[in-house]
Amino acid sequence: MGWLSWERFRCNTDCANDPDNCISERLFQVMADLLVTEGYASVGYEYVNIDDCWLERRRDIDGKLLADHKRFPSGIKALSDYIHSRGLKFGIYEDYGNFTCAGYPGIIGYEESDALQFAEWDVDYVKLDGCYALPYEMDRGYTQFGRFLNRTGKAMVYSCSWPVYQIYAGIQPNFSAIQTHCNLWRNFDDIQDSWASVENIIDYYGNNQDLIAPNAGPGHWNDPDMVITFGKQEFGKS
Repeated sequence: MGWLSWERFRCNTDCANDPDNCISERLFQVMADLLVTEGYASVGYEYVNIDDCWLERRRDIDGKLLADHKRFPSGIKALSDYIHSRGLKFGIYEDYGNFTCAGYPGIIGYEESDALQFAEWDVDYVKLDGCYALPYEMDRGYTQFGRFLNRTGKAMVYSCSWPVYQIYAGIQPNFSAIQTHCNLWRNFDDIQDSWASVENIIDYYGNNQDLIAPNAGPGHWNDPDMVITFGKQEFGKS
């Protein structure tokens, strides 16, 4: 279990006007501290995961990923080290496309070097989204990136958006391959800060149990997305 930034903080990059809520190294340091000081770590919450919008708009001259230098001035390795120093694990986001969903550099053409860079940063968890990618190429692409992660020798949980994009495109996902190469995967919509969104996800999983349930097992799981609390949902329902 752990904490992921997306649903609450989205792609807020305006640190000048909203320093407490923008995607920055400070935000993730604060959340790591809170997991420890408020007792979440002691009951099993161990991951602090960055989602989209942590990158610069372009890679460096050598093709390596760059964290936004204003919002992550110490760099990703330093943030990873900080989170590990709190006894926690560190997760990061990328996309199997030319761009991430928010328009930052994706991994296409850099799959092997990005996997190595994540290992060098001591990343423990990789979420790979599927914006700006062709769904029929995902069987090859997600599989290949998973192999590159494994070849680094650094253990990393691999979270895939592979099946959901294929389902949207009317393609039957190859769940046998997904189970082999991914630790967890998304089947349905992103969670939103509303009770209707929660109900829709519950309904989808309930109505599709015959397809979904057999795919889960030790080391590989269906991912219905984040648990959200204390948002806009009605208090009695959340």
